[in-house]
Amino acid sequence: PVIYPMRNECCGGYMATEDPALAAKKSGAVSESAAGHGADIIVTACPLCKYNLVKNESPVPVVYFTELLAEALGVKEEDDAE
Repeated sequence: PVIYPMRNECCGGYMATEDPALAAKKSGAVSESAAGHGADIIVTACPLCKYNLVKNESPVPVVYFTELLAEALGVKEEDDAE
């Protein structure tokens, strides 16, 4: 785990529809803080955070915690072709 200053700050997901510019600014601050402190990935427990960070092009990959859990357990999506 990487400790970075904005790790507990809101990404602005709750205001994404009302004030998209402010939400983008807040999510940018979170993702830039993570990137600047060496994070390889951002794992979030909030679906709004995942949406907002991905939508605003986080420089660090963002995953929802259940995605990380599924990967750790070896669960993979099957191709439609199989």
